[in-house]
Amino acid sequence: MKKTTGPSKGNVKVTRRTGNIFAQLGRPGADDLLRKARVLNVIHDVIEERHLDQAAAAKALKLDQADVSRLLHGKLSRFSLERLLTFVDRLGVAIELDQERDTKGGLVVQVARRDLASV
Repeated sequence: MKKTTGPSKGNVKVTRRTGNIFAQLGRPGADDLLRKARVLNVIHDVIEERHLDQAAAAKALKLDQADVSRLLHGKLSRFSLERLLTFVDRLGVAIELDQERDTKGGLVVQVARRDLASV
């Protein structure tokens, strides 16, 4: 879905897009990449909220520091969705992943988070 906003400034026209950026870029496996990106957002947020450096995150996730760096830099090809879900569990977070198709057939993925410690 494409939305054009505001008047153009000079010769520049600002266009805001919504939906699956991976599909818009023509990436193979766009739906899976979107699912993984949404889960990765949760992992990244938890690490940031807990003020974990890469070494502490590596210990919590049972990874080496290099893999934490790859993870935090969005190197999704190295991590399956199942593996990302394992990391969420290791951080003590429960998520609910909801997906559906919009009216144009594009995938919409939402992730709701709940810290297990607060249950």
